[in-house]
Amino acid sequence: LHITRHGQTDVRSDHPPGDPHLTDLGRKQAELLGGSLKEMGFVGGIYSSPYFRTVETAHVIAEITDRVVVPAAEMREYVIRENQMDGFQGATQDELIAGYSSVTRATDFPYPWWTSNIESDEDIEARVAPLVDRVLAADIDALLVGHGASAEGVHRYLLRRHAPNQMNHGQNIWNCFLSSFKIRPDFRVLRIMDVGHLPDDAVTSNARTQEEVLAERGS
Repeated sequence: LHITRHGQTDVRSDHPPGDPHLTDLGRKQAELLGGSLKEMGFVGGIYSSPYFRTVETAHVIAEITDRVVVPAAEMREYVIRENQMDGFQGATQDELIAGYSSVTRATDFPYPWWTSNIESDEDIEARVAPLVDRVLAADIDALLVGHGASAEGVHRYLLRRHAPNQMNHGQNIWNCFLSSFKIRPDFRVLRIMDVGHLPDDAVTSNARTQEEVLAERGS
């Protein structure tokens, strides 16, 4: 099971409110991640949050790895304040399919797929857990494409059950990081939030560079 966060986002005012697309660098990050997964022999399913930035990231990876993208509402962004989702109008599944050739139809995709309820870390972990369980039950490789919060929720869910000593891993949630977990026959952590596939000047947390984030952390 692989996990990533979307590429760097572009906050131009002509993008839908709360749903920006990727910058040129964000698309490059996705290309580099896709190339790394292809080299690993990735042949699994790609499950993506329905936001444009995540679907666009997943689409770039899917084109490189010759896979398809399944919209997965469980991987959506989280809500941290009242009125955060006021006026938000997320894409329908038909709009995602029309806009991205790699997107395939999910039989159980809800609409609306977002919530207006404020979510705690526990809420997010509980939200992503059924998707993780379904993917693991299918017994195939998979990539989950989400946001900082939903990706962290997947990490917490897996590590809490299988490697609690690694829950406080201390890694940064960079754009297009790669985490990989071997599930069977025995659980094994292969990498957590690794960015070895990205050059240093392409490591970002949205608008912030790697240098800025590390300086802020005192690293």
